[in-house]
Amino acid sequence: MSLKTLTKTQWKIEQDRVLIYPHGLFHILAAVLAMLFSGLILVYVSYQNTTMLDSLPLVFLMFFVVLLFWAFAGTYIEFDNRKGRMRKVVMGVLPTSNIAFKELQGINVVSHLAGGYNYRLFRKDARYGKGIVVSSGYSKNDDPNAIAFVEEAVPVIHGYMDQHDSAATYVVEPITSYRFFKEENGVFAVKTKKIGAIIFALFFIGLGVWLLTIPVNGVMGTVIMILFMFLLGAIFLNAAFTRTMVNPTDQTIKRTGLLPFFNKMYHFENFVGIQTVRQSINFVYSGTIINMHFEIPGKTGKQGVFSIATRRRSSSIERFIQELYQIMNLKS
Repeated sequence: MSLKTLTKTQWKIEQDRVLIYPHGLFHILAAVLAMLFSGLILVYVSYQNTTMLDSLPLVFLMFFVVLLFWAFAGTYIEFDNRKGRMRKVVMGVLPTSNIAFKELQGINVVSHLAGGYNYRLFRKDARYGKGIVVSSGYSKNDDPNAIAFVEEAVPVIHGYMDQHDSAATYVVEPITSYRFFKEENGVFAVKTKKIGAIIFALFFIGLGVWLLTIPVNGVMGTVIMILFMFLLGAIFLNAAFTRTMVNPTDQTIKRTGLLPFFNKMYHFENFVGIQTVRQSINFVYSGTIINMHFEIPGKTGKQGVFSIATRRRSSSIERFIQELYQIMNLKS
């Protein structure tokens, strides 16, 4: 087995059971850490004039960290058709999730803002949230491992869920009051928080004005910096006064702002579906962008993307999409 294969999703299809191992990359990380720690220990022993025996506490600590990484690679997701349940077993010994099939929506792809994607398992009551990771990360749409996973493992798992599914398991209650939309004369506007954007706009514009008053030697660099500050200020100012409106009467959704070239409008009849894109800052989750995809009339195979909102919590994402679908009179 090559190193590349070791990092990819592994699965076993047995009679009435499927096992998925999505974290093979941790085998590689454990090996890299082992080599790094070994080098650090040798340097420490050499330069601190100490013995390996005296360094045993440090050795054991580093060994424990490597062991944790290696053990995490053994985490698996089990789909047991006989029990009608899904289990996530961390390190192969610690069950952390145990969910009945009838409560599961299915496995869907999740895109990431920095690029790439993976597959996650979602519950019926949280179809657009964090989900449970069931595959390694992929960077190419034609990745052979991703294609094999979707063609071999996913259909079997979805078949299990269909056998245990019940229409009465999860019933969506009609919305009577909107949390994320404000109705004005039959048009629903997405609620926004202007204050933060205005503060940032004034900050960058003020910074640009302040730079104008500073005597400098390099004029060109200062001009570029001032223009950049004004540009950032204009972007935040436009964001503060941008309105996103859903009009059920005209069957349109549009965005209007101070800068016309950011404006967009699409018709309900061209709506394809919702895509959620998870964004992270320094590997820390910072929110999920909710994108709507529309077919572009006259351009076969080409779609337009309409970013309608960004939400952080799974429940907020689910609620926002539910409200949007009800306004558009679509089945969620």
